[in-house]
Amino acid sequence: MSSPLSIDSRLLASVEDLPLLAQTVVEGFLDGLHRSPFLGYSTEFASYRQYVQGDNLRHLDWKVWARSDALYVKQFEDDTNYRCQIYLDTSASMDFGTGPAHKFTVGRLLAAALAHLMILQRDAPGLVLFGPDSRQALPCAASRNQALELFAALALAQAGGKTIVGSDLFGIVQAVVRRGLAVVISDFFTPDDSGFELLRQLHAHRQETIVFHLLSPEELELPETGEWILEDSETGEERVVHLGDVREGYRQRLQAFCDQLKNTCEGYEFDYVRLSTGEPLNQALMAYLERRSHR
Repeated sequence: MSSPLSIDSRLLASVEDLPLLAQTVVEGFLDGLHRSPFLGYSTEFASYRQYVQGDNLRHLDWKVWARSDALYVKQFEDDTNYRCQIYLDTSASMDFGTGPAHKFTVGRLLAAALAHLMILQRDAPGLVLFGPDSRQALPCAASRNQALELFAALALAQAGGKTIVGSDLFGIVQAVVRRGLAVVISDFFTPDDSGFELLRQLHAHRQETIVFHLLSPEELELPETGEWILEDSETGEERVVHLGDVREGYRQRLQAFCDQLKNTCEGYEFDYVRLSTGEPLNQALMAYLERRSHR
């Protein structure tokens, strides 16, 4: 089992530190694994490729080097590129939470950490941002600079506006011609069932999918009592409520919504991971490695 990660909240508040933070999260996670079956190579040989700096020297073919004076690395079936599209929700409802538990901050860090881990696994991550509009911020690629370009796109991304899951986002999904992995990072707070339609589209296009359902500690557990003004972050609508009167009803409705989302994912054979933004990201990284190992 991996140990919890401790990250300085001052670092987490700075998007300029995304590359460092992603590396810190991933390295801390990997250090906590004990002989993970997801790390390394399978035993089925596939091909050779030329050695590049940073490759594991254990996989150099010394016999080839002796014959040709050139360094080549053995590639195995598990060492081939896996296309991984990361879908990050940028709507206003993601702009919620305080300090290091801020949903969009955690969402960006999760996307960055997954991309860093994907590059380590020789996969090809890409990035799609969806909210008021949708765009392919970065196509899937396995180049050396892909992680840095993805970090830069995440650092520039901002949360705001209504969630509109429609034809532009579905067009991006439908443009994927190869089977691969889709990672959806969202709170799934939409004014209709369009978030569920995104999952149906991914299933129709045979994408293996992991859904990371992000919720802040404040959303998961309302305060016990008090009079509060609740504001819909996407419409601006306000409502005065007495938490003692609505707390139990809110808890039941939130649980029913989470259950519906989880059941939908299970029906499509997707992985569903509900994440509190106040918890470490270990569970999310493990879900990616487990899904990848079953491909």
